[in-house]
Amino acid sequence: MRLFSLLMLALVCVNMQAAEFDGRAVFGTAPGHDVDSALKRAVKEKKKVLLFGFDPNVGGSFPGYDINFFMDLGQTKTLVKEHFIVVVLERGQKDLQRYPNPGAPEKAYYVLINASGKSMATGPAGINGNTSLKLVQQWLALP
Repeated sequence: MRLFSLLMLALVCVNMQAAEFDGRAVFGTAPGHDVDSALKRAVKEKKKVLLFGFDPNVGGSFPGYDINFFMDLGQTKTLVKEHFIVVVLERGQKDLQRYPNPGAPEKAYYVLINASGKSMATGPAGINGNTSLKLVQQWLALP
């Protein structure tokens, strides 16, 4: 019986796969995956790019959990959707080399980018909803 239990546990562990980050659920719309395309849109729409980088192997069955904390409040989601072009990239993608993580490599982070491609602000994405709302409101006041 013990051997059977161990075999079942091993089978379950082998079949477990991490869930994928669901950007549509987090942002209310599908985020982009290409910084250059987002920058072109930003110029055309007179917006800034909000880039999130994360490691899909961190968070187990809930990858990108830090980004979910950042986008926790409905008002934050609305402001981000209306005023920013969102891009979400997984660790290792080449565009992240242009905008490296300012903190611990396993932590998700944000980069606010102006339409010319210059980084305006960076920080950890794992902040509470009230803090991220204030941050987004401050970004709206930037030129």
